[in-house]
Order: sequence, then C-alpha cells, then structure tokens
Amino acid sequence: MIQYIKCHKNMKQYLIILLSFFTLSIFAQQVKLTGKVTSTSDKQPMIALTVTVKGTNNGTITDLDGNFSLNNVQKNATIAFSMVGYKTQEIKLNGQTVLNVEMTENVANLDEVVVIGYGSVKKGDLTSSISAIKGDDLKSMNSGNVMNSLQGKINGVQISNAGGPGSTPRVIIRGVSSINGSDPLYVVDGMPVGTNINFLNQDDIENMQVLKDASAAAIYGTRGANGVILITTKKGKKGATKFTASTSVGFQTLTKPKMAKASEYEKVFKARYINDGNEPVYNSKDNITDAEGTDWWNQTMRSTALIQNYNLGFSGGTDKLTFSSSIGYFKQFAQYNKGDWQKFTARFSMQYDFNKVVKAGIDFTPKYENWNDTPDLMGSIMAMDPTTPVMRPQSEWTGNQYSNYKRSNNSQVLNPVANIARQDAKSDEYGLLATPFVSVEPIKNLIIRSQFGMNARFRLSDTFTPQFFIDNLEQAQNSTAKRKMENWVDWNWTNTATYMKTFNKEHNLNVMAGYTVERFQDYWLEGSRDKTPSNDETLRYVNAGTLNQKASGVNAYSSLISYLGRVMYNYNDRYYLTASMRMDGSSKFVAGNKYATFPAASVAWRVTSEDFMKDQHIFDNLKVRAGWGRVGNQNIDNSAYQSTITSSDYVFGSGASREIGTSVGSIGNTRVKWETVEDYGVGVDLGFLGNRLTITADWFNKKSKDMLMQKDNLLVLGYPMWNGQMWENVGSMKATGWEASVNWEDRKGNFSYGVGVNLSAVKNTAVKLLGEPMYTGSFNGDYIIRNEEGKQISQFYGYVADGLFQNQTEVTSYTGEHGEILQPNAKPGDIRYKDLNHDGVLNEKDKTYIGNAFPDLMVGINGHVSYKNFDLVTNFYGTFGNDIFNTTKGKYSGVGGENVYAGTYNKAWHGEGTSNDIPRLSVNDANMNYKRPSSFFVEDGSYLRCKLLQLGYTLPKNMIKSVTVRLSFSAQNLFTITKYSGMDPEAATNGYKNQVTQAGIDWAGYPNPRTYLFGLNMNF
Repeated sequence: MIQYIKCHKNMKQYLIILLSFFTLSIFAQQVKLTGKVTSTSDKQPMIALTVTVKGTNNGTITDLDGNFSLNNVQKNATIAFSMVGYKTQEIKLNGQTVLNVEMTENVANLDEVVVIGYGSVKKGDLTSSISAIKGDDLKSMNSGNVMNSLQGKINGVQISNAGGPGSTPRVIIRGVSSINGSDPLYVVDGMPVGTNINFLNQDDIENMQVLKDASAAAIYGTRGANGVILITTKKGKKGATKFTASTSVGFQTLTKPKMAKASEYEKVFKARYINDGNEPVYNSKDNITDAEGTDWWNQTMRSTALIQNYNLGFSGGTDKLTFSSSIGYFKQFAQYNKGDWQKFTARFSMQYDFNKVVKAGIDFTPKYENWNDTPDLMGSIMAMDPTTPVMRPQSEWTGNQYSNYKRSNNSQVLNPVANIARQDAKSDEYGLLATPFVSVEPIKNLIIRSQFGMNARFRLSDTFTPQFFIDNLEQAQNSTAKRKMENWVDWNWTNTATYMKTFNKEHNLNVMAGYTVERFQDYWLEGSRDKTPSNDETLRYVNAGTLNQKASGVNAYSSLISYLGRVMYNYNDRYYLTASMRMDGSSKFVAGNKYATFPAASVAWRVTSEDFMKDQHIFDNLKVRAGWGRVGNQNIDNSAYQSTITSSDYVFGSGASREIGTSVGSIGNTRVKWETVEDYGVGVDLGFLGNRLTITADWFNKKSKDMLMQKDNLLVLGYPMWNGQMWENVGSMKATGWEASVNWEDRKGNFSYGVGVNLSAVKNTAVKLLGEPMYTGSFNGDYIIRNEEGKQISQFYGYVADGLFQNQTEVTSYTGEHGEILQPNAKPGDIRYKDLNHDGVLNEKDKTYIGNAFPDLMVGINGHVSYKNFDLVTNFYGTFGNDIFNTTKGKYSGVGGENVYAGTYNKAWHGEGTSNDIPRLSVNDANMNYKRPSSFFVEDGSYLRCKLLQLGYTLPKNMIKSVTVRLSFSAQNLFTITKYSGMDPEAATNGYKNQVTQAGIDWAGYPNPRTYLFGLNMNF
C-alpha cells in the first residue's frame, strides 16, 4: 500500500511536468498581433471594424485611429476583418506580428442600407426599381448642379445638360408620360423641395436614390408621376472630429464656330443678288480684306471663363451628440464678356440622443445665390456681318455711350457688342432649408417620428434698359428701371410611425403609417418706371423714373394633405412583398375631385436563397422583381377651376393715352381632376464571381390617363378672350422601354479597377391629345414639330428634301401625272421636294415625319483604376438614334444679309455637280429652301461624349503626417464623337425651355463648355 502511494505521487509529478512543457509549447506558438486598418478609397482609419481570429471567440474592434491589438494569437492563425459595406478579408498570419490592412467598399453588398420614401431598407430587400449612388462617386465631376454629375451613372435616367452658368439640366426618368413637365420631384432629407436643386452643395451629399417606377414612387402620390430623387446629406458620426477641405479651380472654353470673314462674306452677299439676276445692294466698301473685318466672336466672348469651387467641413460626435457642418462657395463665369453665377452654401446638422427612447435633431441649410444674367446672343454673334465695325467713327460719337455703336451695314441683326453693353439684369436670392425632427421609440421596434420642414427663398431682381439711339430699328426712346421681389415659403409637416419586427427568425415585417400636411406660398411684387434722368448707374432705380409708373403683384397658395401607409414583408430573405397606399387631397381641385388614391404593390423572389440553389456555383445573387403602381400629377395653375380677371391696358382717343382696365384672365373648369399615371414593370438582379460582376435589367410600361391639357373654348360661350382656354382632363401618353446595367469590380493587391455600362431605351407615344395634332416649334410662319395621337412625341414634320436640281432640265422634267411642273419657282441649285401623295401639287399634304427628337438608345460608361497612390476616373455618356432640327443650318443662306459659315461660297451649289446638299445662294429664296421645315435641316444627333477624365494622386502618409492630401487634374466634356454639324448635340436636344413636346430643335443656345480643373482634397 505504501509502495502504491509513492508510485501515485511520482505519476502526479510527472504529469505536472509534462503539462507544463505542453503549456509552454502552446504559449511559444502564440503571439501578440497589432496593426491598423484603413479605407482604400480615402486612406482614412476604419473605426469600430471587427477583427477576429477565425474559428475562435478571440476578437476586438479598431479604435478611433483604426488600430487594433489581439493577444494569444497562434502564429499560423487566419485573421478576419469585416464591416458592413466593405468586403470581408481573411489573411493568414504565417508568423507575422504586425498586420496593416486596407478595406475595399463592397458595391454589391446586399446589407447596404438604401433610403426609400419615408424609411429605409436593406439593398437586398428591394422589390421596386430603385437605383442608389454614393455622394463620393459624384464628387469627381465639378458642377453647380449635382444632376450634371449623375449623367450616365444610372440607367433609365436621361440627363441633358445646358452649359450656361446657373442653368438646370433636363431630367427625364423612364420616358415622358405628360406634357405638363418631365422634371422629377427632389426630396432632401425628407423634405420635398420641388424640381430644382441648384441650391444644394454637391459635396454635402451622402447618397442619392432614384425611385424610377410607380411601385416605389407611389408613396409620394400627387408629385411622383415623373419619378422621385431622394437626397440624403452628410451626418455626423461618433468619434473624433474630422475635418475636410477641398478646392477646384479651372477654366472653361468653347469651340469657336467657323464663320465667314469679311472677304468671303462680300462674295456671298453679292452672289445672292447676281444669282437672282439683280444688282447687289451692298453697303460696305468693295473688296474689303479679312483684316478690315470684325471678328464678332472675339469681340463678345472670353477665350477662357473661370470656374471655381471651395468647400470646408467637419464632423464628429459623442455617445449623445453627433454633428456635421460645412460651408461652400461656387462661381462660374459665362463665356460671354458679361454674365456669371455664384452661390454660397452652408449646412449644419445635429442629432442628440436624450436616451434610448427619445432622439431629436435638425438639418439647417442656408444659401445665397447671385446672377448677373448671361446673354443669349449666340445666334446674333454668328449672324452679324463682319464688314461692320463695332463702333461708329469717333467723330460721330455722342455723350450717350450706348448710342456710339455701329448699326449693321447689310442686315437687321442687332449689334451684339452693343447688346451686351446695354444688358443690366441681376438677381440676388437668399434661402433657408430647415428640417427639425424628433423621434421616439416608446416600445421596442416601434419608432414614431415627426419632422417639420421649411423651404424659404427670397429673390430680388433688378433690370435696367438704357435710353439709346443707334438707328430707327435699334433704339429705346426711354430708359426703364424695373424691380421684382418674389418670395417662396413652403412648409411640410410629416408624421410617421414605423414598426419593424422579425418573428421566428424567418418572418420579417416592416409597417409604416403616416400623415403629412404641405403648403406652398408664392408672393411677388413688381414695379417699373420709364425715363430716368440719365443712364448713370447711380440712377438705375425705379424711384428715379419719371414716366409710366406700373405695379403688379399677387399672392398664390396651394396645399396638400396626405394619408399614407406601407407594408413590407419577407420570408426568410427569400420571398418579398411590398404594398403601399397614399391618399392626397389638393387645394387645386374642387370638392368631389379634391382627393385621389395612389396604390402600389411589388414582389420579389430571391432564387439564390432556395435550397435547390445551395450547391450551384454560378449565381451569387439572383432575384426577380415585379411591380405595379399609380402616381399623380397636379402640375397646373392653382386657379384652374376658377374663372379669373386680370389687368389690361386700353388706349383711348387720338392722344393715345393708356388706361388700366380689366379683362377675363382665365376660364375655370370645376370638373378638372387629377392626372394619373399607371406603371408596371419587371426586373432581375444578378451577381456572379463573388458579386464582382453584377447585372440589373428592367422592362417597364407607364401610361397616363386624364392628362391635363388646355383646350380652346367655343367662342359662342361668350368669354371676351381671343385665346380663351381652360384646363380639361382629355389626354393620355405612354412610355415603354427597357434598361440594363453591367458592372465589374475587382482588386489585385495594390491594383483595383472597375467598369460599368448603363443602357436604356424608351419610346414616348401620344395616345390621346385634343383630337387633332398639336404643333410646336414656330418656324417662318410654320411649325417644326407635330405631336399626333398614336405617334411618338416631338417628331419633326415637314417636306422631304431629295437633293438639288442640277440643271434646268431636271427642274422642268419634275412634273406630276398631267405634266404640270411641281416646283415652278425652282431653279438649278434649289432643293427638290418629294411629292409624297403623287397628286401633282406640292403642298401641306406632302409633309411627313422627318425625324425623332428622342434617342433610341442612351449609354453611360464609367470606369476607374487605382494603383497604390494613383487613381484614374472616366465617364462617358451618349445618345444614339435621335435627330436634331438644326436651324443654324440656315447660316449657309446669308438670308437678310446675315453672315454665313466659312466656306459657304464654295460649298453652296454654283454649277452642275458642285453640290447636292447646300442650295444655291439667293436673295429671294423663291423655292423656300431655307423658309420651310424640311429634312434639309434634320441631322443625326447621335453622340458619345467624354464627360470626365480625371487623374489623381494621394500623397504618401510619411510626407504629411495625420493629413491625407489628394491632388487631381480633370477635363470635363473633353471630346465628343458625333456627325452633327452644330455647336453641341447635347444642348440641342433640350429644345425650347426643356419642353418635352418641342425637344431636339437647335436654336443656337449656350453649348456645354470644355472644362479643365486642378483639384486639392484634404482630410485631417
């Protein structure tokens, strides 16, 4: 027994010794691991990122500087780095004790949160067609309006830019469904702000979501017919205060149109008379040299126009309070010698968490804008004859500086230099957007939120027209001083209750109910007087005028009250259902028609979540979507249901004294009601190769009914109006199309790259109008565009040009069935027009559709490449299959003594076989080569434009400690591939004032300039 006890004690000692050796062996294989985690995109520290030892419970999170530390880590362990919105990385240590990692954003991450109307949802849970883009993806493009930067980055959204300072782009989401405007509704931080976001600083944007179909936009009811764009501005985050500063400075240039110089102008001018058998009526010195002529472009335009942008911001927060703030300045000069736009913006955002139940915050955005109006004289500059000097001889000068300019020698074109000198129109606008809110969570998963938004703007505009006399056709007998004050004060009170709950880990429910009240107020007052004592700048005020005192003003109000609700359900992240309903009541309609309901529903099926897809290795994501919904449009006059009176001037007696009276201003219709758009579509989302390759495709159809149009009244109704019209629900339009996007993102060590292609096509059709065609685009007493039921909208309508007559035999042999000459006024060198109905007469019945303003295909191509500290960003955008009616092609005619394109003398027909395109030069133009709308003016407007090419370099950390500095050089609108002969195929597509029923007409507007910028970004 004693022997057994001794043996047992020895065994315990041996075991203890063996266990100690084993433990020491294990500790010898474990290390302490440290490191730092930063973001690939901006090289900033990643805060609160999870770092774990794979297969264990050993883990930690990074601190405010991105640093982490882990004890007791085996030398051959695998370390996992993860954070929502970023690609998870797993790295094997292989004995390392220091591990520094860069995290890349996961653009296809289905857990990314996307803002929707009155709420948010995971990207992977979307059932509607919603496209999202981060604000940082837009910052590379420098623009006064962020929609210019969005061009080509989201499919189904057609954006056509205009180049002038302060101009707003035309935005069409999934085609046109109404003649009452195409602009989408913009919602900033939950506050609807209308259809113009020029006031917004692009650098303040955190993200944007585009609600493209009615199943998504129906929650905005009355104003969702043209789509909705949700904008979320940057908010503060818990952590140390971060500062950002950025600046970009550069210049813009325009390509100078090639116009004839003085000597060629003289040849063309005289040839027009000689070709018609007349003696030239030429008012300039004969045989003038080019050196003696005037280059009107150089006299009126800057060779380079400055553009600049500065931004400074900071953000941070504690457990209770988070904050963010910024200030920005943007200024763009016009290419003309006069004209600019500048804006100062600021933003203050704060949220305070009182406790786990109550939160409150406010976004506060003041702004100031200033315009010195940009001239609209491109056509005059091109048309002014180069034989005319800018000024009269100094011996003829008077004390009035505006009377010393020279009148055109040979045309009725006004002197553009004098016109710019006289222009004095400017505006100042102050604005404030404020959105305070309070959020309460009385019980778990139930959030009640109330937000009051106010959007106020105050604009003061002054215009002065000086008294001057150049000749009887270019004069102003009296000076005029005018001032207009306009105030817009809109407010919105939104109350929502949202309940989110997961049952049994499979049933996910999100229910929202809400109530909103909105009011829109517009006050304006305008006054003017004529005949100030002089043109002196100190007297350019209304009070200095002495004649014809005028004043007018009005208060306009409208309001909306809305009830809304939405239910979102998904089973096990596999089957999804969303249903919403909104009921709007508008003050624009009378009782009985005041309220309308806008329902929507959408479903989705994530096929890759099914059990039968578990073992396949092709799809990382496969989701099928379908949606239906109705949205509304109330974009009509506030008083559409009322008959109103307005002031009118009457002249009595031989003394022509003017008296102010009244007349009928509008005719009301108490039956007018909502315009409704019904939309349905299907889509699919695909992911391959670890979601490095993603594809999205959609097909849609949307149709309006009860479209609001102004219809002529019968004169027998007795209204004393020459143009008596009233609003009626009589029209219908349809837009059908498809869209697709393909994106590839990858990274190989220090090299990362990505490319995306967006494709979309839509057909816009007028289903029902007023029972007869609607003509737009006035042209020499005729019209360019005919909108007809059953046809695509904005189609050009006119005669078909069939080449030029080359000799007299061709003219006389071009006859009808009975031998009558079809174009008796034609001569060799004139356009031959087709007799389409073969009736032997060339008239209105021979007109046909000769072009389509809207494209068959829209393309956006986006790419980026980065290697270590270098990065390159590119963006291309183009349209294909659209036509442009190029009115500037009339610059080949020299009509009325105007200048012509360079080379016209040789390009125009001047003998058999010399041309089959440009007609002969003529004064009378008896064949109406340049006076009637025809296919001669129609050109292919397809183009592909390099919107952005930017090269950037981030300075190494060891050069500037604790500060990240990035330098960049970029070119915007660098080059354009097109066959179009006009100045800019993109600007031309907008037509007249962005109206969709008269698009695609080139009126020689302001083209998009080429821009070169140097940029500096700092984060510290």
